[in-house]
Amino acid sequence: MSFLGQRRWQLALVLMVTFFVGFLDRINITFALPLMAAEYHWNEADTQRYGSLLMGLFYGAYGLANILLSPLAARFGPRRSLMTIVCLWSVFTAMGAWVSQWIMLLLASRVLLGLSEGVHVPMMTTATKTWFPLEERARANSIIVSGIFLAVLLAPMLLVPLMGQFGWRAGFLVLAAAGALVSLPLVYRFVHDSPERHPSVSAEEARLVADGREREAEEEVSGQLLRSLFTTPRFMLFFLIGICNNLMSLGLTSWLPTYFTNRRGIPYDEITFLVAAPYAFSLVGVALWSTLGDRYNIRALLAACGFAAAGVAIYIALNAESLPLVIACMTAAVFLFSAFTASEFALVQRILPMDQFAPAMGFYNGMSALIGGGLGPALMSPLIGDGEGTWVITAIALLTSVLLLVYYRMVRY
Repeated sequence: MSFLGQRRWQLALVLMVTFFVGFLDRINITFALPLMAAEYHWNEADTQRYGSLLMGLFYGAYGLANILLSPLAARFGPRRSLMTIVCLWSVFTAMGAWVSQWIMLLLASRVLLGLSEGVHVPMMTTATKTWFPLEERARANSIIVSGIFLAVLLAPMLLVPLMGQFGWRAGFLVLAAAGALVSLPLVYRFVHDSPERHPSVSAEEARLVADGREREAEEEVSGQLLRSLFTTPRFMLFFLIGICNNLMSLGLTSWLPTYFTNRRGIPYDEITFLVAAPYAFSLVGVALWSTLGDRYNIRALLAACGFAAAGVAIYIALNAESLPLVIACMTAAVFLFSAFTASEFALVQRILPMDQFAPAMGFYNGMSALIGGGLGPALMSPLIGDGEGTWVITAIALLTSVLLLVYYRMVRY
């Protein structure tokens, strides 16, 4: 049976599409912000304050929803949960355009969007852990998280011309329609909670998946209380790693368009290539690192090396005067950061038992996003100022590299 003919890989591709659309919904504010600042006559201080609020409130709500709603979503199962949240986040994305003349309601729409997207990752990773054996999981997850890089890569090409021509609200409305008209039908057609519930999975594929689950279950400690996982050293270590990653990746992504317009003085309609270029090789990176990780069982080690080298590249980029050098180093950094993104979910899936996976994954993804995503935009706001304090990004990258080396010694995965 061909790759595309296998139901588990079809599921991974559909989840990638939902991640692509969902991530566009959350980062659309970064492209709207320069236009909002001009429309509302915000100065630099206002832009930093309101921009940090619009980004931080989303991740605060997103993190809480991961923690509080994942156990409920687990009861409904990935399929029904994903269908529900796609509908909700489409409505709340559109709401951001409808109520934009009132800043408090605009902020509220970001909170609601964060709440609606909160269980997306826990449900996707639950489905992946159910459908894919260990030896395929990094590649499966890399397909799904490619939706993030596709979103970041294509967002400037899609949103900058759209928002520049028709206003920033048009970008919100188009993305809301994409969720309802693209993501929702795909989830309904292709996503099922398990092979046993799929109407047309082959006996061969069902047996492969079942054998993989049995092998993994033999190594898991089932029946643990959820709270006991939070005192497990390897889980809490990876939780700290996830926070550090979100501080850098979400903070950097949030401010990059404004960095080029404010710090570099480049007109808004000319930033399309500059914002997209650093992510041009991210998809290649995800494919490369996940393949190497699955083949040689060195996922955490590759991620550690990637963070260390990326930290150096970021430092050079943010202290360079030459714009081509900035772009080259940013591109190298994103390529290297993708070593972690390619295996993040696989590394978490490796240490969490199936019977507690959804709530534990919700805690991990929620708290790392709540802390990392909530503080990241504020911590990285010097990017659009005078440049003081940008060394913090490199310091966090090097710290994360050390933590991943420790994690690799503990898990060997």
